[in-house]
Amino acid sequence: MDASGERRGRVFPSRPVKTEVRGTDIIYLILGIAALMLLGALTGLLPLLLGRYMNRPGLGQLGMLCCIFSGLLPGLEIPVAIGFVLAIFIKKTDFVWPQRGTSVPPERADRASRPVQGNTLYVTALSGPLRGQSYPVGREGLLFGCDAACAVRIPTGTPGVSRRHCCIRWQQGVASLIDLNSTYGTFMGDGRKLPPNYPHQLAAGSRFYLGDTRCLFQISLP
Repeated sequence: MDASGERRGRVFPSRPVKTEVRGTDIIYLILGIAALMLLGALTGLLPLLLGRYMNRPGLGQLGMLCCIFSGLLPGLEIPVAIGFVLAIFIKKTDFVWPQRGTSVPPERADRASRPVQGNTLYVTALSGPLRGQSYPVGREGLLFGCDAACAVRIPTGTPGVSRRHCCIRWQQGVASLIDLNSTYGTFMGDGRKLPPNYPHQLAAGSRFYLGDTRCLFQISLP
């Protein structure tokens, strides 16, 4: 009791409050993150589908991926999707996903910029249903597509591949790639779309894909 006659209680030092992380809290956190990423994925469908329609599948897939992760910050996925939509309309080349183990050997790098001449040439599938297979290009050339007459026959129903999609022909001793007015187009490795029925000279190490980067080929020398 103090001088004024009032009773004072003892003051005890405060103890830190222990916070326990329960299993249900972790589950709710995971579900929340999954829900945000799902909303981002739904927004990413816009650049994904537009990229396929505009023959920019690589940009569309990249936009989808960025929207998924930007969904972790609510509201950010919308400007990200809009940015990729604008990029799909503006850019003249597509985004090409890097392929593992498909670099040009060093001993052939000095020939990579020269047009392929002669009658000895190989085409190797780097991705898709024919991955790992190589095809020699003879004097008669090489036809790509789903048709039974194609030397490089791709399974029917493969996305982006037409019955007679493209071919490689020798023109004045130089190998050239020609799109045969395919539905989804033939693209060089850097995303450039080949105009139909217009020959494009090939060099050692040149890459091209049919409709989608999932059906990628590379030119090589023996």
